[in-house]
Amino acid sequence: MTRLQPLLLALVAVVLAGVAGPSVAANPRGECLWKALPANQRDEMIDNYRAKGLASIAEVKVSDELTLTLRKACSFKAEEDYAAGEIIGATLVVKGADLMLFERNKLARGTMDRVWIQLPQADRDSLTTFGLSILADGNDAAAEAAAVIVRVTQELGLPTTSLNEDVYAYLVARAIREAREAGR
Repeated sequence: MTRLQPLLLALVAVVLAGVAGPSVAANPRGECLWKALPANQRDEMIDNYRAKGLASIAEVKVSDELTLTLRKACSFKAEEDYAAGEIIGATLVVKGADLMLFERNKLARGTMDRVWIQLPQADRDSLTTFGLSILADGNDAAAEAAAVIVRVTQELGLPTTSLNEDVYAYLVARAIREAREAGR
């Protein structure tokens, strides 16, 4: 899977840009962080994702002041900043990929949420192992994750002549977000 590195680099870039957030799983921290961002910044991030895909994550910037606001709004500590960067980056990718599947492929919004929930646990585990591995510059479970992505793409009736970047991005980012929200 040659598209692994862009997601890894993009999520790391978000972390290095100083995005703050939690790593515990009391509630969906990605949603808390997302909603705590100013609306104009969320809109700008989505527009940038629309234009640049996964590369847009490298351009996400959060000021120290906003970092403190996010910590307060979502009840987390400074030592959780690194995981929070991964969570907010993954949340952006999930939302951006869902939007692009709607705009490019006319998939109803939220379809991928339903797909994720219906995936067998073994498939979600493979995607999680793979997603967490690429964050560590690895490729554990790459073949298993690729098989899930291709199967889901086929089940959605989308062309499988090449890896569907939006399906790939959604599934891997969702796995990363949920793992980090759970403290993994």
